[in-house]
Amino acid sequence: MQIRATNPEDKEQRREAILDAAEQQWLAQPERMANVAEIAAAAGLAKGTVYLYFRSKEELFLAIHERHVENFFKSMITRAEQDTPMQMKDVFALTRQFLAATNAFLPIATQCHGMMERHIPLEVGYAFEERTYVRLNTAVTALQRHFPLVNQALMLQSYALILGLWQLMRPTPLKELMQERSLICACNNDYLFMLDTALNALWRGALTPETS
Repeated sequence: MQIRATNPEDKEQRREAILDAAEQQWLAQPERMANVAEIAAAAGLAKGTVYLYFRSKEELFLAIHERHVENFFKSMITRAEQDTPMQMKDVFALTRQFLAATNAFLPIATQCHGMMERHIPLEVGYAFEERTYVRLNTAVTALQRHFPLVNQALMLQSYALILGLWQLMRPTPLKELMQERSLICACNNDYLFMLDTALNALWRGALTPETS
């Protein structure tokens, strides 16, 4: 018989186990979102137990996305709080490392932005955004030690660039056909290189003081 988690630590461990199982299901079959029953089975839990933590699979995947965002901000804040001077190349390197190590981030982020408009209750979506903006502002404050002109707008523009460029470049049958018929060139395949170039231009433009 399954033992119900009662203390906060056990509950958090079980919640993390559910998120881990859902993310592994996604990585195994990225073309579809696993249902709650499949996620529960992968986590070794009853379906009803998963519903104690998440009211729907959409809210569960939003929680995965939030965990990704939290981990990214933590890594950025940890580096920014070090006394060693931080340069733009360090910001871009941390971004590349995170994206390379977190394969599910970009596709799940894309899914979640669509779900937020259609399947996530308004108050749940607002609470997610509120927590995200708290983390964002903490990251901005930490980065301002090294880049006084960094602000919330620049960070939001960077996120839009990360996600938007991936949506344009991600492999699809249509993209393969476009390359095959020379509508787009194969040089557009290197997402991380293109992202690095674009972020560098964005940050240099935003952080270079204007001269009269």
